[in-house]
Amino acid sequence: MRQHKHAIALSTLLSCMVLFCGFVGREQQVSVRGLEQSIDKHIAQLHSREAQQRAAAAYWLGNRGMAAEKAIPALVDLLGDDTKIEVSKYRRPDAPDTSKLTLGEEAAAALVNIGKSSTDALIKTLITSPEPHARENAAWALGALHRRQLI
Repeated sequence: MRQHKHAIALSTLLSCMVLFCGFVGREQQVSVRGLEQSIDKHIAQLHSREAQQRAAAAYWLGNRGMAAEKAIPALVDLLGDDTKIEVSKYRRPDAPDTSKLTLGEEAAAALVNIGKSSTDALIKTLITSPEPHARENAAWALGALHRRQLI
């Protein structure tokens, strides 16, 4: 009788552990899928007609760091955009570095936040782009990556 109770208790404990592990894994899987969908949505917003919306999307993607690596080509395309933006419209008022004034600068900051994986695209832009603003922003981003000792 005593062994039977222990077997039931052990079986119950193991069942709970299996259920718990299954739910935890599923939650992480759902959150990763949700993040990927959000990243895709914000990459699409980089092509919006509104500069403010493009800047907000670049800022959001930059804050995702390496998770937003697939946004690098779209962000690089914005480096030469010297459209003035108002960062106070999409950043918290107490956020540091609210001095970015152009969409290209916001894209450069996002590429820095994404990290080392943006280096090759930035170097290519620096060497081959005919747009002076794109080259300037690429150079700034490469310098910022170097200061963070990422390259």
